[in-house]
Amino acid sequence: MALRLSVMRAMAAAKAAPRPKFNSGGSKASAATQQAPAPAVQPPPPAPPAPTPGSGSGSASGSTGSGGGLGYQLLMIGGSMMGMFMAFALVQRLMGPRRITVIHKDSSGNVIQ
Repeated sequence: MALRLSVMRAMAAAKAAPRPKFNSGGSKASAATQQAPAPAVQPPPPAPPAPTPGSGSGSASGSTGSGGGLGYQLLMIGGSMMGMFMAFALVQRLMGPRRITVIHKDSSGNVIQ
């Protein structure tokens, strides 16, 4: 068994790749040639276009394209309400019916049937 194992090791060693050399020490010149070149300088980003006079909504912030008007807002409110109803219905279906027991008591603490 030991002989067969050593023969298998010898066959595997013949097919294996050479062992990597870590910390080779003396080849500092080859390490300097393998360094990556410095990245190229990127051009600056383009400047945003200047707002044209009279095209805004009169806001002092100067933001353009704020995202719709009254119709858009009403659609967003309606959509969020519909989503809330759907979420509550889903949770109610997952949790099952509610089982609530109510115990009626008078001012003295007696249970009223």
